[in-house]
Amino acid sequence: MRVLLIRHAETTWNAAGRIQGQADPPLSDGGRAQCARLRARMAGAHLAAVYTSDLARAAETALAVAAGGPGAPITTPGLREVSVGEWEGFTRERLEQEYPTEYAAWRALPSWDLVPGGEGLQPFVERTRATVSEILTRHAAADQPVALVTHIGVIRLLLSMALGLPADDTRWRWAVRNTSITAVDTPPDFAQWEAGAASLLAVNDSAHLEDVA
Repeated sequence: MRVLLIRHAETTWNAAGRIQGQADPPLSDGGRAQCARLRARMAGAHLAAVYTSDLARAAETALAVAAGGPGAPITTPGLREVSVGEWEGFTRERLEQEYPTEYAAWRALPSWDLVPGGEGLQPFVERTRATVSEILTRHAAADQPVALVTHIGVIRLLLSMALGLPADDTRWRWAVRNTSITAVDTPPDFAQWEAGAASLLAVNDSAHLEDVA
C-alpha cells in the first residue's frame, strides 16, 4: 500500500522561528497560501482516507488534502508532534540564554530525552509505531493511497525507521518542508516497514510550492 506523509502548512511560529512541539499556533498567511497549492496538487490523488494530527495546523492542512473527495479527515491524536515540554514557544536564541547547559548538550548530540518536561524518545517512538501500525492494518486491502497529515518530527522518525537508522541520531538528515509530500510504498504490517521492506518513492516533494514565497 502507498502512504503519503504530508507535513502541515506554515504557522505563525514557524515564520517566527519558535519551537512548537504540541503547542497549537495558527497557520500564517503563507501557510494558507501553501494549503491552496496543496489542495490543487492533491485534487487527483484518489485517496482512500486522510488521517490528521489533532493539532490545528495539521487539521486545517488536512482539509486541503481531503478536498478531492475521500471524506472528512480522521482526527488521530497519535499523529501529534513530539512534546518538547518547557521549550515550546522558545526561539533558539532564547534557549541559549535560559537553558545553556541543556541546549549545549542538545546541539552536541540531539535527543528528545534531553528536553526538560518533554515526551522523551521512547514514548514518542512507541506512540508513532502504534498509531501508524493501526492505520496500515485498517487499510491493508486498500488499492488507493492513504494520507497522514502530521509533523516534521513524526515524518523524520518514520523515515529513519524505514531505513533502519537510529531514531534520535538521524532527525536532521531529512529536509521536510511545510506541505511537502513524502511517499512510501510498504507492506501493511508496520513490522515490515521497520524491517526494511518499505520503499521511499519521494521525500520532501514540494513542487507545488515552487513559486510560493
